[in-house]
Amino acid sequence: MTTNLQQLIAFSPFLIVLFTVIAVVFFIAYNRNHCFVSVFSSLGLISSLSSLYFLNTIVPIDINCLFYINNYSIFYIGMIIIASISTCIFAYPSLLKYPFNKEEFYLLILISTLGAMSLIISNHMASFLVSIELTSLPIFGLIGYSSYKKQSLEASFKYVILSGVTSSFLLLGIAWVYSICGSLNFISINKAFNILSLSEKTVVLFGISMILLSLLFKLSIVPFHLWTPDVYEGTPALVLSFFSTVGKIATFYVLLNLLTCFSISDHKILYFLISLCTIFSMLFGNLMALFQKNFKRFLGYSSISQMGYLFIVLLVLDNNYIFSLEASTIYLFAYLFSNIVCFGIIDLISSSDKKNDAHLISSYQGLFWSHPILSTVLTLVLLSLAGIPITLGFIGKFYILSIIVKEHLWMIGFSFLVATLLGVYCYLRVIITLYSSSSSLFVQKDLKILNNLVYTPSKIVIVFSGLILLILGIYPNPLISLLKLSSLFE
Repeated sequence: MTTNLQQLIAFSPFLIVLFTVIAVVFFIAYNRNHCFVSVFSSLGLISSLSSLYFLNTIVPIDINCLFYINNYSIFYIGMIIIASISTCIFAYPSLLKYPFNKEEFYLLILISTLGAMSLIISNHMASFLVSIELTSLPIFGLIGYSSYKKQSLEASFKYVILSGVTSSFLLLGIAWVYSICGSLNFISINKAFNILSLSEKTVVLFGISMILLSLLFKLSIVPFHLWTPDVYEGTPALVLSFFSTVGKIATFYVLLNLLTCFSISDHKILYFLISLCTIFSMLFGNLMALFQKNFKRFLGYSSISQMGYLFIVLLVLDNNYIFSLEASTIYLFAYLFSNIVCFGIIDLISSSDKKNDAHLISSYQGLFWSHPILSTVLTLVLLSLAGIPITLGFIGKFYILSIIVKEHLWMIGFSFLVATLLGVYCYLRVIITLYSSSSSLFVQKDLKILNNLVYTPSKIVIVFSGLILLILGIYPNPLISLLKLSSLFE
């Protein structure tokens, strides 16, 4: 099995991240320097992001039957790297007062990023399994990185146990599929399925169902969502900016590829079950968010509903493949920057007040009157998550609504409408809190340190992410045109 020059160029973003991982390991072993490792990790990720430009002329391309890179893969890899860069930027000021080793945090981020990038381009069950585990294992350490905090350790323990169980289901599903089809390639599985007997098809469907169960857990889809609010509550906001985006974006794209090769619309039971998961995720996520007082739990339930909206795309892949890809990419683009802003602000405020940790929604009461920039950006992001016009979140939801109308998914459409109205109420409740008069000293006293952070890298990332949501919400044509151009080479 040989690799030519084009395949090597196509793999250059991965090689850059791999080199950065190895270099960070040597730096940690030789001489610990938090500032140097932070800067070097960020520069390595920026170099990897820049190298994606050179892939435009050589994609689509297969790499040793294990990986397949196309233009949409480049978009998703770019989103993964952007999330990782922002996390590294947030990490440095947050870890300054961390009492233990700081440098390993960046190493875990880089390894998980490499796994997520590989997961996006996986075209084979072997690379798929290795990549998803390479993405998940460092996240266990990241969730429990503040192990001296009881909630962080509890969240890490819960996620390790549940993720381990679902990984066993994934491996079991792959084994069942391979036992009948004799192949682990996504496309070959679909070809083999069409010539199998009824009993053999049942076995393969069972295997596919096991694989889907594992992926639905990773995406916090009802009824595999129970871990989400607890893990979100116990995980540091710094880690959540990475965990809530990188894993879900990569997992959703590989699920998209898998269901493109293995059509669910031909299997009514599977289609019905995914439709039910979609409806309940939209409704349950927003309904439970109504009763949350903890901001991170609120965002955890919000993520369940956001993934539910996105799952509508999977139901119409066969009829509108290109349009579905376009809709999911725009929606995830908005979701990425929304999460960067939300958890970036929580981390920024938590760093200035270790005791309060800014975990309650009531802690943000009157934030606008002392920190108008942060409040304005957070308001913009919450409006985007709610799908209010002039934000990129509205463009994403408009695409999904177009799919519903075009495909006559009226039951899904009714659930989408009810869930959206519930979501608007949830997000407006938080927005009102930001602008109401403050009755506590938390905003007025404990956040004075933030007044001097207007030009810090963390705040620049937060403001820049908010501006992207606003600019692309008002004028989305550049992003849409770029996606349409990419679809021509699919």
